[in-house]
Order: sequence, then C-alpha cells, then structure tokens
Amino acid sequence: MKLHSEDPRLTAYLLGELEADEAAALGKAIAADPALQTALREMESIRDTLTSILTPAPDSLLASQRTEILQAARQADFSGQPVSFAPNRPPLKIWLVPFAAAAAVALAVFFVARTPATPRTSSANTSAPDVAPKISSPEAAPNAVVDNTAPAVPEQRHPLFLTHSQKSVTVADSPSLDLPILTGKPDLSAITQSIRTERKLPNHETVRLEEILNSFPIRLNGVTAIARVSKQGWHPDNRDEGMTTHAATLATETLACPWKPSATLLLISIRGNAANDCEAKVVFHPNAAAVYRYRLLGFAPGPNAVSEKIPTKLGAKSATTLAVEIEPSTPTGELGAIEWSVNGEPATNITVNRSGDNEPSDDARFAALVCTFAQWLAGEQSGIIDSDLLSAFAREIASSELPEERTDFLNLIDQSLHL
Repeated sequence: MKLHSEDPRLTAYLLGELEADEAAALGKAIAADPALQTALREMESIRDTLTSILTPAPDSLLASQRTEILQAARQADFSGQPVSFAPNRPPLKIWLVPFAAAAAVALAVFFVARTPATPRTSSANTSAPDVAPKISSPEAAPNAVVDNTAPAVPEQRHPLFLTHSQKSVTVADSPSLDLPILTGKPDLSAITQSIRTERKLPNHETVRLEEILNSFPIRLNGVTAIARVSKQGWHPDNRDEGMTTHAATLATETLACPWKPSATLLLISIRGNAANDCEAKVVFHPNAAAVYRYRLLGFAPGPNAVSEKIPTKLGAKSATTLAVEIEPSTPTGELGAIEWSVNGEPATNITVNRSGDNEPSDDARFAALVCTFAQWLAGEQSGIIDSDLLSAFAREIASSELPEERTDFLNLIDQSLHL
C-alpha cells in the first residue's frame, strides 16, 4: 500500500475510524516508511497537546461531561461549527441544553489544516462522457438543478449489489453499484414493540436499516433530475406522437457522516409518478480518482442472496430512500455520478459532489440520524457508534418544530438509550 504523508487515511487511522483489516495494512505501511512515521508522530503530538491543555482540573467537570466533550470532538465534522450538548446528559425529553464544545472545534480545525490543498493525480481513466441536456420540465421542483459537467462514468465491468451495510468495497474491486428499489411497505412494529412493550433492544438480526429509513418521508435538497418516457396512447392522426410524460424523480444530497467525519454520506431518493408503476434502474459510479471505498447501508440479503435479482419496480406514488457511505481518497474532486433509466429510457445523469460548506437540509440530517440509530441497534460499527454519539446527535436534531412522527422517533431513541 502506497501512502502520502498527507493522505486523509492517516487521520482516520489516528482517530480509530478504520476497519481492522485496513488499519492493519496502514500500520504495516507506516512501519515501513519513515516519512509516514514522522507525520503520524506530529499528529499524535498535537493531539496529545490539545488533550493536555483541555483536560479539566479535578472536580471542575462531571465524568459524564468529560465523556461528552471527547465524544463530541470525535463526531464533529470538518466544518468547524461548535457542537451543543447538555451539561449532564439528561434524557432526550429535556431538549437542546446548549454548551460550546471548544475542544471539538480545535481538533476539527487541526485536522482540516492537515488536509492537503491539492489533490494527487491518478492514473484512473477520466475521459468525459457526452454531456446530457439540462432538464426543463415544468414538473421539476423549483430548486431542481442538474449538473451537466458529470464526471466520466467508469466502464461497467461487474455491477455489485451490496447486501449488508457492514461490508465496504474498494472502487478498484467494484467500480459500480446497482441500487435497489425498496419492495413492500416498511414496518417498525416489531422494533417498537421490543423497545416500548418488552423493554429490551431488538435482536440484531431483526433490524433492517432500509425499513427504518423508509418509514419516514424524506425530501432531499440537493441535485434533482426528472425522468420522462414516451407517452402511451394512440390517435388516428398521430398528433400525440413524440409526447412524453413524467415517469420518476431522482434527488440527491450529501453531508458529513455523523459516525465518520472523514467520510461523506450520500442520500438518494427515488420517487415514482402519481399514476403508473415503472422499472427504474439506478447505478452509482464512484470516481476512482477521488474515492477509496464505499458501502450501501442496509438491504440485508435474503436466503438466496447470490441469485436474487435486484428489485427495480418503482410503484406509483412510492419512494425509496438510500444511503451510501463514501470514503474519499483525496480532499477534493467529485465523488462520482449516478446513471439511471426508467422503462428502458435513459434519464439525465447526476454528479455527486461533496457537501462542502452547504448546510444540510433538515430532512438529510434526520435521515443521517436514522442511519446512525439503525446501525447502533444492529450492533454495527460498534467501535465507532455508541450511545454517547447517538445521544449527542439526537439532541442536535431535536426541535419544537419537528413533525409529530419524528418527535416520536426521537422519543424511541431516548427509550432505547435507557434500556
């Protein structure tokens, strides 16, 4: 494994964000490279200095408060924004007790400073595809925007349908990801009964992230595209020839991962039209020059997972929300593109960009919380996602203006944390 002294993976290695196999590989690479050892020692020295300076005097903070400050520093993103949390970890019902996390800001600023300003070059094929026209449909949302400078779509060798959110794959091994459409109606009754009636956390195997996420309407505020297909109909003089009709809408939004600040969480919403079912085939093509690995969250395999066909039927008035965790290999550059078609007719591709300085929408932040809670319930990312991180994130989402169903979900999280 070849690493640069400013590779973002060094930060993830220091913060303990890497999976065991990758951490071991990085450890070997660091042991064999004096330059990497020097860079890591410098980062550790600054981290230790910050820890020493910010360590409270005896009895100046409660033990729970110290834990929350350290946890907030670990989950804070690179935006440099302060993280609010309660003074003594009260139940979630006592919402929004603010407290400035100076340690989180200092640590975030340090790691931003470590990020290289110029991306390294890559030998990956980056030839650009034909540029698709902008969408001008009046049915598009007012803020719908389609980026016509989409990155090259890698040659599709063997599209991969990831079947479990614990599995990550590298772009080299899987240059594309077929995205499934949710089948059936999500049902949270089993999880709710376990937590509220039986007073125990559900069995890990019964937790389905995709069902929890799709139990709530999610409206993303990023790039949106409309798919139109040929209008079905007949008239003696063929006056309706060439007419099209709205078939489906695809929207995206990105934000920093709450459980892994060095990664980007890509949210994708696929909505059907109001009248007819359709076949929607959606493929994510990560940019090999900017992405190291990625994983689809949820969608556990069935008994015949190897031979199962990826669900593509999008029902009328239905919607599917998907979440993909993307780990970048460079600090800049587009993360990839989404290629899709409806009823066999291609739609306009969508470029996937990093979240940047844009504030995520309330729906995107809520979807990220749902993903965090579902992984915690399933026992995934146990070394990263714990009750402290989940509690802090839930308090950030809490608001007196939340819809009733989302307030009830926050109460469900609160009840889970106290079991």
